[in-house]
Amino acid sequence: MFWEMMKEEWRIHSTLFGNFAFSLFPLLILGLSFGFFLIYPYLVSVISVNDFWLLIHYLFLLFGVLVGGFGLLGKEFMNRRFGQESLVAYSSRSLPVSEWSIFLNFFFKDLLYYFLLWILPMFLGFVFANIFINAIVSPFLLLFSIFLSFMIGLSSSFILSSIYSYSSKLLIFILLIISLIFIINGINLDFLYMLPSYSLFINFSWTKLFYSLLIIGLLSFVSLFFLRVDYNPSNRRLNNWFNRFNKYLGNSFVSKDMLDLHRSEGGLGKIIFSFIFPLAIVWVLLFFFFSIFPAGNFFLVFSILLGIICSSMYSWLTEFEVFSSYEFLPVKTSDVMKSKLVSYSILNIVSIFILIIASIQSNSLNYLIHGFFALIVSSYYTLATTVYLTGLYPNVLIYNPKVMLSYLITSIPVPVLLISLSLIKPDLLLLSPIILIINYAILKLSLTKWDAWKKPGI
Repeated sequence: MFWEMMKEEWRIHSTLFGNFAFSLFPLLILGLSFGFFLIYPYLVSVISVNDFWLLIHYLFLLFGVLVGGFGLLGKEFMNRRFGQESLVAYSSRSLPVSEWSIFLNFFFKDLLYYFLLWILPMFLGFVFANIFINAIVSPFLLLFSIFLSFMIGLSSSFILSSIYSYSSKLLIFILLIISLIFIINGINLDFLYMLPSYSLFINFSWTKLFYSLLIIGLLSFVSLFFLRVDYNPSNRRLNNWFNRFNKYLGNSFVSKDMLDLHRSEGGLGKIIFSFIFPLAIVWVLLFFFFSIFPAGNFFLVFSILLGIICSSMYSWLTEFEVFSSYEFLPVKTSDVMKSKLVSYSILNIVSIFILIIASIQSNSLNYLIHGFFALIVSSYYTLATTVYLTGLYPNVLIYNPKVMLSYLITSIPVPVLLISLSLIKPDLLLLSPIILIINYAILKLSLTKWDAWKKPGI
């Protein structure tokens, strides 16, 4: 069953992204990792070697959290795109196979799959770069420890997803309690150094290995113990709110977007797992970085990163639609894209609320206008590059190595410029809305480009 699931996973991705293109994706990750670690000597001249590797381990922990969050959206994604197919994960309905057996195979399949697709290529990039930089670390210990960090993040997201499947209110209550603890007591930086996988990397001991495996095991076991597989065949009955949305929004496509978000599975969990939870980890990592390298304004840099992260909302608006249905309607691709841009602007209100809270928490209300401009410019620039390169298909084309590399190259300049302005003189950010002219031009080119592009049948 395990190997059948592995083959099934490859077939699904190769169907979405193209067999050859998807097979090149690990090579792209390897190349990016190689380039990043080549600047290792410069980075450790700014921060200590131990702090550098601490950040690396927390980045892999964040990656594990993000991968775990994908599971919340995966069910609906698979139903929308592959509802006509019979997947191995559903075999307990018709074959004498237990749900636990299927789930355990699925869990370990995901571990191996993401290890081969992401973690191993990143590690090999470091190995090749180490020929030139000569970083004195044990390569195999590094591979093992970053994989443990990934596992800790994955199992943490996994148990939160399990709690959410039973009660979203309970999950919100737990997250609020954790948030209040941080707000009242602040972030204890010494606590960050207690990450077991990082401690294991710095100074290997069997005790630290035991604690790392214990944390992963406990979180995973509790999640498995409370595994909830609901095969309730009853139909979902939802009120028709389309006219109500259309009354206030005045646009049928935008009203449809809001209705889809309201009815889609995940709901609040989509916001928590794919936006707020990762953003909270970014806040902690950024706070840690500024504590060891106090240059610039923490709040302004956070505002820029918030803009980049909130661009993921565009994926929410495009992820679950079967776009071939639009071919039978008297509309152009640009009509649908314009509605997505309007819907994105509405969703961005969430980011503005977060920005205000961040300014209060960091005692930076005097820079709120600066941060607002930085947020809007970075958000819409990242959106513009995403739309130009991927159109209505960001979740499909981003795994194309050519598209992803182009995205990384084109999306970097403006955020780097904004961060540089915040370091030189924060008041220069008040002039940043000029960049919105560039954003508008890119979006206008995008509409023309995708109107002329032949839509895939997915």
